[in-house]
Amino acid sequence: MREELKVVELVRRHIDPKVFWRGLSLKEQERVLQGLFRDICQLYGVKGVELVVDVDPLKYSLTGGGCYVPAQRRIYLYKISLMTFLHEVAHMLLGPSERKARLWSHKVFYLAFPKLYMKNVQEGKFFHSLPIEEVLQFSEGLR
Repeated sequence: MREELKVVELVRRHIDPKVFWRGLSLKEQERVLQGLFRDICQLYGVKGVELVVDVDPLKYSLTGGGCYVPAQRRIYLYKISLMTFLHEVAHMLLGPSERKARLWSHKVFYLAFPKLYMKNVQEGKFFHSLPIEEVLQFSEGLR
């Protein structure tokens, strides 16, 4: 299955898996995610939402990695994590549904980096696991 989506192209353009997780400092990783966030907001016509990266293990453990606070128009990330980033962006785009946010973020990650996605699934690296069939069938909010 080869589905080319603009959001997937943006993820690929900003994230080089061989460099992002191994060769960049936290500040550089944050800069990359800020750029990706800016481009996703432009793609979806979202204005006035801020991405706040505040690496904090305690807040991470309390929230599962981050959160989107609609009233503040902010996404908070407490750990540099592409999946958490995508999940919170999904909440921004699709609303409070955890199921939709999980499916959207998993599908974007899978389409951007299928081998890395499957490796992470096999190694249990994702906070939530979803049947790959459900991930592949999901299309809501994807551009």
